[in-house]
Amino acid sequence: MGGGERVVLEIAKKFNPVIYTAIYEPEKTFPEFKEFDIRVLPKSPLELPFAFLKNDPRRSNAVGAGFRYYFAKLKEDYDAINAHGSPSEWIRNRNQRVCWYVHSPNREAFDLYAWRMARLPLWKRPINYALIQAYKAAEFGILPKIEKICTNSEVTNDRIKKYLKRNDAEVIHPGIDPGEFRCDSYDKFFLYPSRIIPEKRFEMAIDAFREFSKKHKGWKLVIAGFLHDSKSEQDYIARLRGLSVGLDVEFVANPARSQLISLYASCYATLFCAINEDWGLVPLESGASSKACISVDEGGPRYSIVNKETGYLVNSAGEMAARMAELAGDPGLNEKIGSAARERMTRKYTWKIFLDGMAKAFKEAAGRKAAFRQSESL
Repeated sequence: MGGGERVVLEIAKKFNPVIYTAIYEPEKTFPEFKEFDIRVLPKSPLELPFAFLKNDPRRSNAVGAGFRYYFAKLKEDYDAINAHGSPSEWIRNRNQRVCWYVHSPNREAFDLYAWRMARLPLWKRPINYALIQAYKAAEFGILPKIEKICTNSEVTNDRIKKYLKRNDAEVIHPGIDPGEFRCDSYDKFFLYPSRIIPEKRFEMAIDAFREFSKKHKGWKLVIAGFLHDSKSEQDYIARLRGLSVGLDVEFVANPARSQLISLYASCYATLFCAINEDWGLVPLESGASSKACISVDEGGPRYSIVNKETGYLVNSAGEMAARMAELAGDPGLNEKIGSAARERMTRKYTWKIFLDGMAKAFKEAAGRKAAFRQSESL
């Protein structure tokens, strides 16, 4: 139930496609997906040698998905294929007219490679290295064939140019539905709503709240987001709970969409600490709820937030705490920034704007159909 899945859902609601996926667990994603024709790609015999990864679901699922997309051949006629989430772009190996929406080049293979490797046990590092090298070999074999590339932000586009060597990606920002969000109140709690994984850097929010709480009593920090049942992510939230001892921090795992909307509607302001986030729906959803977002000065929020006007961009937990204190001490300023954020987000970043852009991209990919058929017959 993350931002990428939300993008796929909005596209599905607009275009009613057939959805192919390597894994579909209805109880762990948005329930609206049940309304669509979802087909799970069959397992490949080539996955068997990687059974040793069964205790590492993240890598095991990625390896399995790679084989399934790489060897899939769609039998029905279609105008275009819209790929999301690496390695789904490998569908281009045996199928044409692919419009790949890049949420980010594989971060474990590129910009987060060193960060991830440093956190692995020594005995796992050679395995990870080998998997990443195999991934890159397949990726760079497929990339030149992909007909159309779109992406979610200028930040991701820079990564595409740097790591994938494609300079033709079109930026189409994901957005929000203005009517879905509301502002009920400004209660005395800060909200950090995001998938509960290390890349979101919740430790920084907890550190900031600890500093803030030294002089501001009666406030709470709420951390809300999707949580996998894997051991690594359960260990991570256990560590966060340990860091929160002595503080008023509430954890809300796997909130329903309506519950999340209510948290946005009643919080005082939101926090966002993700490591160089590709785009980030949190600042948009926060703004749509008329709430200021205090975000790290990295990644997508640099483009969606106007510093000191629709939110704040900060560089440390201490600076985040200072901005929290500033807003807590001036309710009028907090509401003013929230109002400006609502105006900006609902004007610039809506699902309608996004879907209009994607429709044009799909037509561009589909419009090449006859030409590709002719070239393959030569």
